[in-house]
Amino acid sequence: MFCTTCGAQIPDNAATCSACGAPQSNAQYQPQQPPVATSSVGMNFDFDTNTATPATSKLYEYKVLSQKDKWFSGKFDPALLEQAINSYAMQGWRVITCATADIPGFGGPRQEFITVLEREVR
Repeated sequence: MFCTTCGAQIPDNAATCSACGAPQSNAQYQPQQPPVATSSVGMNFDFDTNTATPATSKLYEYKVLSQKDKWFSGKFDPALLEQAINSYAMQGWRVITCATADIPGFGGPRQEFITVLEREVR
């Protein structure tokens, strides 16, 4: 038998799942296979529910914005970043993360922002 919550294999007469602790009802028992990833993408793990689910087979492309991007001419300006993000959003891109990085230079290191965008390609 497999857990109806997380798909873990458990004994046929188990009252609870040994993997996730979810109560099991033997009266509603219907044999089924555990979830299996349908692509080589892998598994997604939800730490809130302590369960793994197959990752989607969707494909994404990524774009990285930095101060070297044409939008900024080497100088950070939050208004220009907002314009760039909104422009890319109209093309289906979404922000997935932002960070700063220390970049070595002749006059010493400088901080540069990096914004990563993602959009589905299929």
